[in-house]
Amino acid sequence: MEISPSPTILMEVYIDRIFCNGCGKCVDLCSMGVFKIVNKKAEAARAQVCIGCFKCRDFCPTHAIAPRWVMRVS
Repeated sequence: MEISPSPTILMEVYIDRIFCNGCGKCVDLCSMGVFKIVNKKAEAARAQVCIGCFKCRDFCPTHAIAPRWVMRVS
């Protein structure tokens, strides 16, 4: 009997580096410490600990942050 792969839906933090101005608001707001500023742009350095509160998305002044739902098959 062959085992079929099971899909998993994950949330990823997407940062549009064109719109990000590196203000650091996401760094200040994130209680999980997901973000850091690298080369004057935000980076989701610890995206795996994101709890999906979306404060980063809601308060980003340039709307550079968005959640992305991704399906992975393992």
